[in-house]
Amino acid sequence: MRFLFALIFFFYSFNSFNQKLYQSLDRDYVIHNEKERNQIGSDLHTAVKPLYSFQIDSISNFDMNKNWLQRKLMDENFLISKNHEYYFAFNPIVHLEIDREFGSEQYKWNNTRGFLLEGKIGNKLIFTSSFFENQSRFPTYINNFIFNRNAWIIPGQGESRWTNDSIFDYSMSSANFTLQLSNYLDVQFGTGKNFIGDGYRSMILSDNAFNYPYLKLVTSIGKFKYTNLYMEHIDMMSNPSQDITYNRKYMTLHHLSINIGDRWNLGLYETIIWDNIRTPEFSGFDIAYLNPIIFLRPVEFSLNSSDNYLMGINFKYLINKNSNTYGQFVLDEFSQPSIKNGDGWWGNKYSFQLGYKYYDLFNISNLILQIENNYARPYMYSHVSVSQNYGHYYESLSHPLGSNFNELLVFIDYKYNKWYFNTQYMRARYGSKIPGNPTNYGDDIFVTNSNRPSDYGIHMFQGNDTKLVSCKFSISYLINPTTNLKLEIGHLLRYLNPQIHHESYSPRVTNFTFFAIKSDMFNKYYDF
Repeated sequence: MRFLFALIFFFYSFNSFNQKLYQSLDRDYVIHNEKERNQIGSDLHTAVKPLYSFQIDSISNFDMNKNWLQRKLMDENFLISKNHEYYFAFNPIVHLEIDREFGSEQYKWNNTRGFLLEGKIGNKLIFTSSFFENQSRFPTYINNFIFNRNAWIIPGQGESRWTNDSIFDYSMSSANFTLQLSNYLDVQFGTGKNFIGDGYRSMILSDNAFNYPYLKLVTSIGKFKYTNLYMEHIDMMSNPSQDITYNRKYMTLHHLSINIGDRWNLGLYETIIWDNIRTPEFSGFDIAYLNPIIFLRPVEFSLNSSDNYLMGINFKYLINKNSNTYGQFVLDEFSQPSIKNGDGWWGNKYSFQLGYKYYDLFNISNLILQIENNYARPYMYSHVSVSQNYGHYYESLSHPLGSNFNELLVFIDYKYNKWYFNTQYMRARYGSKIPGNPTNYGDDIFVTNSNRPSDYGIHMFQGNDTKLVSCKFSISYLINPTTNLKLEIGHLLRYLNPQIHHESYSPRVTNFTFFAIKSDMFNKYYDF
C-alpha cells in the first residue's frame, strides 16, 4: 500500500502534458487532424501510419478552477511524470456500450476495460503499451460472421471464447518501441497494426486484421521516405491439435514515398508473403527476403519460389488547401493479352481505390466530406496455397470484404467544440459463395484459388451476387481528448440482399440504436 501511494504521488508531482507520442489510427481522430497536414508545399508524408513524434512541445491550457476529479476526467492524463530526461503517462481505457437491436429480445452490449501506457526516454526513444479485456454480446449480423468462421475471431480483435449465454470473451494487447538512430533513420518494433494509404480503407495494408509482431525501418531524406516492414502472421487454417501452435508465415513490405513538386505524393509498394512450412532443405524463414532494397521480384525469381508477390502504387494530390484526392492500385497477377482480348482470365487479379476529401465544406469550419470507392477483382489477395494468402488470423490484411467486390463510401463529419456529428453511408456489391457449393467464386481469400469454376470467363460478382447497404449516424461528446474518451449515441441501419439467401447468412435487415462511453483508440471494422 505504501508503494501504491508513493507511485501515485510520483506521477502527480509534475505538470500534465497532453501531446500524443503515437497518433491513434481511429478515423474520427485522424480525419479531424488531417487539415493541418493538407498544406501545399509541405514535405510531410502521410501514407504510412501510425504517425509518431519524438517531440512533446505543447502544454494544454487546463482550467485550474476545475477540481482534481474534473481535470482528470475531462482534461488530463490519469497518471503522469515528466522531466527533461523522461516522460511517462498512464491512462485507463473503457468501452461500455449497450445496443437495442430491433427484432431481438436480448440487449447487445460491450464491456471493455484496459490501459494505455506511453513514454519517452531521452530524445531518441518512445514507446507505448496497451491491454484490453473484453466481453461482448454482438448484434446478430456480427454474431453470424464470427460463427461462420472455423475459429471464433472477433473482427480485428483476435480469437475469443464463447459462453453459453451468447457472450464472447476476448483480450488484446499491443506494445512497440521506436528508436531514432539518426536524423534520417528510425527503427520501430513491437506488436500492433500498420496502415498504408490516405483513405478509410487500404488496398495495400490496413488495420483490419488482428495485431502482429513487426519490425519497421523508416528512412527519411528530404522529399523521400522509405519504409521497410517485416511482419510475422498466423495461418489459422492450419487447425492445430491441443499441443501444436498455429503455423506462422512471414511478410516483407517495401514502400517508397516521394513528394513531387508542391502538390503530389507518390508511393511505390511491393510485398511478398511466404509460409513457415519446414522441410529438410528449408528452415521456414528465408533470410533472402530481408533484403531492404526495393524490388523483391528478382530475389523471388532467383530462389525459384512460388511465394505470393504483390506490387502497386498509391498517390495523393493536393487540389487546394481544403481538398485532396487520393488513390491506390495493387497488382497480384495479370496477362496483358488476356486483358486486351477480354477473355476473363482468372489470374487477372488487381484492386484499386479512388477517394476525395474536402475540409470546411461550404466554408463551414470542421465540416468534412469524404467519398471513396474500393474495388477488387475475384481471387485478388488469394493464393493456390492458402497459407500464403494476404491474410492474418483469419482476416484480410487489406479489405474486410476480401475480394470480388465494389464498394462506395460516403462520410460527412462535423465538429463543433467538443461535439462530433458523423454520418457514414456504405454501398457494396460482391459475389460470395453459394450455399452448399464448395466452389470458390473469388471472394474468400481463405479458400485455395485452385478450386475455381473455370480458368476463363471469370467476371465480377460471380457466385452469389449480393448487395449491401449500410447507413450509420452518431452524435458524440468528447469528454477527455487525452484518451479520446467520448459519450456517444447513434443508430445503424443495414440491408443485405443476396441473390440466394441462407439461414447462416446475416439477417436481411439490421436495425439498432447504440449508446456508449468509450475511448476511441483504434478502428473496429463492423461495416461489412
